[in-house]
Amino acid sequence: MPRKPVTLGEYEFLSKKEAKELFSSILNDCELGETLEGKNFDYVMALLLNHPRASKKIGSGVKSIKVDQGHYSSNRCFHIVRNNGTTEDFSIGKCIDGDHSPFYKFCIACRRSVENEVRAYKTYFFKKNGDTEGKVRCQISGQKISFEEAHVDHREPLTFSTIVHFFVEANRIDLGSTTYTTEGKYGNEFSDDSLSNRFKNWHKRNAKLRIVNSRNNLQKSHLGRVKSTKADGVLL
Repeated sequence: MPRKPVTLGEYEFLSKKEAKELFSSILNDCELGETLEGKNFDYVMALLLNHPRASKKIGSGVKSIKVDQGHYSSNRCFHIVRNNGTTEDFSIGKCIDGDHSPFYKFCIACRRSVENEVRAYKTYFFKKNGDTEGKVRCQISGQKISFEEAHVDHREPLTFSTIVHFFVEANRIDLGSTTYTTEGKYGNEFSDDSLSNRFKNWHKRNAKLRIVNSRNNLQKSHLGRVKSTKADGVLL
């Protein structure tokens, strides 16, 4: 498939990948809290203006743009510092790819709803099974992994997306009318707390969890036919 050029203001890129690589390098080369200057500011300003809700993001006007951690995660992202002193982050992906599908946004909010429980399960698993070095065995490869290398995986066939899909179907949820308190790759949260709590309960009843090496987590589609084992964990 031929690459599709991307134009951001006066700047042209051969593909989305090339554009993302440039902005990612700017993001990662800067210190946290650093204000962009010169060409870097020009590039990122052009990126911001391509955001699907650029006017809302800019608000009272752009005083500066800096690199910092996200409001809802520890991931690096660009932040607008407005003329009135308020700040707001924005992502490279949203500016280049545009808006995600209603189901994608719903999935992000579902992940936010259960992230504390999933994190607690990971901590519990390492406390119970960790060796003298604090490592556990990946439940796919058997390789020893550290806490930082580990990922909490939803065992097939009930992957996280599948759990969300059946939750939507069972509750006849209209994804197009679902509202969020904020939007973003890491920030979607349901406006309706009862919806968040309903999903927590649904997830707890259906999720079969295991600790795997995060680097290998995408290379396991063939495991969908594997029977459940006693090692599969559930949320407490």
